[in-house]
Amino acid sequence: MTVHDVHTAHTAHTPRISTTSDGSPLELPPSEPLHRAIFAARRTLRDAAVAPTDLDAIIYVVQRRQVPLRWQSARVAYALGAREDVAAFDVPGARAARSMATALSTPDEPVRQVLVIDAEGAGQPSASLISN
Repeated sequence: MTVHDVHTAHTAHTPRISTTSDGSPLELPPSEPLHRAIFAARRTLRDAAVAPTDLDAIIYVVQRRQVPLRWQSARVAYALGAREDVAAFDVPGARAARSMATALSTPDEPVRQVLVIDAEGAGQPSASLISN
């Protein structure tokens, strides 16, 4: 198993995520956790030389229970250009996210590339790619 970790500060580049009903892009401020998550994810994938379409699962770490659910993992998947069938999970807490990623990337299972993103805390956003 290979793990690539990237801890990074946000950049001036603002990702576009289509979340409106008519498909028009919305700009996210650089301080928005979703923006920070997308930037960290892109950097990790670039550093690991992995295409977003190679991801089998994306796990987004949430700091507290979301009501209603925001499904940030799905938004990150869309912004990255991941496959439509990528598994996307929002998981409360980094420990639970790492445990889930490890369980998903077992050698006898079809899941091989799992991206774990933590961008909601006060520190720098991070993304880890767990590969088999």
